[in-house]
Amino acid sequence: MYSQTVKDHFANPRNVGELENPDRIGTAKNQADGDRVQLHLSVRDRVIVDIRMKVMGCVAAIAATSCYSELIKGQTVENALAISKETLVQALGGLPENKIRCSLTCIDALKNAFPE
Repeated sequence: MYSQTVKDHFANPRNVGELENPDRIGTAKNQADGDRVQLHLSVRDRVIVDIRMKVMGCVAAIAATSCYSELIKGQTVENALAISKETLVQALGGLPENKIRCSLTCIDALKNAFPE
């Protein structure tokens, strides 16, 4: 059902926790499933230099947020915001169709951290 990449990110999530003095915090909740994501971001010159995540949700939500944190770390804010759900799902090695919506909560959390 889940790819090896999803299983790995779920069993060994990356960038877990909080930054002591984040420059931005983005939160989001998936209303359909109740998944919650909080991203703590350290940003220098519009580059995401560090990130930590807190996730309460299903396998797909946890794995997607872990993978997403790796994808956006070191990216400019603009490049990170441009990462699509298709790119994230591809980086995860695919997701069951009914779990794709769970992977989007982390994308919404980043958008909420940079509302401008």
